Amino acid sequence: MLLLLVLACSDDRAVTGRVLDIWNKPVGNATVVIEGVVQRNHSGSDGVFAIEIPGKQVVSRVMAGRDGYIREILPVDPVADDADYSPLTFHLYPEPAQPGFYGVGRDAYVHLSTARVSLVGTELRHYTGIKQVPGEQLPIGSQRFVFSSTLRSSELSRMNLHLSRLDFVDHTLVSGILGRTDATINLFVAAEEIPFDLKSLPSKDDYLLVTREPLKTPGIYAFHAQDVLNEEDPRIILSLPKEMQVVFPFEIL
Repeated sequence: MLLLLVLACSDDRAVTGRVLDIWNKPVGNATVVIEGVVQRNHSGSDGVFAIEIPGKQVVSRVMAGRDGYIREILPVDPVADDADYSPLTFHLYPEPAQPGFYGVGRDAYVHLSTARVSLVGTELRHYTGIKQVPGEQLPIGSQRFVFSSTLRSSELSRMNLHLSRLDFVDHTLVSGILGRTDATINLFVAAEEIPFDLKSLPSKDDYLLVTREPLKTPGIYAFHAQDVLNEEDPRIILSLPKEMQVVFPFEIL
């Protein structure tokens, strides 16, 4: 009776919620930590967790993570002393297996392969692009990408990273020393710049890239550093390290 009375009079509250991956699948055995509290808790097989805290304990942030996933930290909205905290829902990004670009597909990552850029044209005018359609495909809509790299944010900004929609150029008139001549190009070249936002994920080597508008036009797109697909001077492209003379293409269907 005494124990029941103590429990009934307890002011303890709970921080509750679920740990899911970015495809809304439960992540079991994830570690859940409240900032300022030493005790660690874990989610169940259904991703659900509940952490009891003293009634006067102020909760401002909660972290969830598990091996193989990038941890996430969520802020907690303040509540009155006699109110419960709103349930939290974590969405963890899997940790990429190796450096590179990973598109978020319908139910898994799509690892973007590299394609070496080609230069076609004359001494006065050239086209920079790729020759083949990429095998990687993503659905029409809002696009998210995880970029895994050992670069720091300051170094990443110097990469001058771009995302472009590409058009295929078959034949076209190209200016040369002897005048305009018909040239066979056969390249996918940059046609439109696609704005995106980039932010650091709460890990050492991973960044999230999100297009500002859904990609509604089917076709070929590519990430490229140093804006190589729009560079007008081929000497600049050829002077770049080999690992910079590549793009990361994908197809939107």
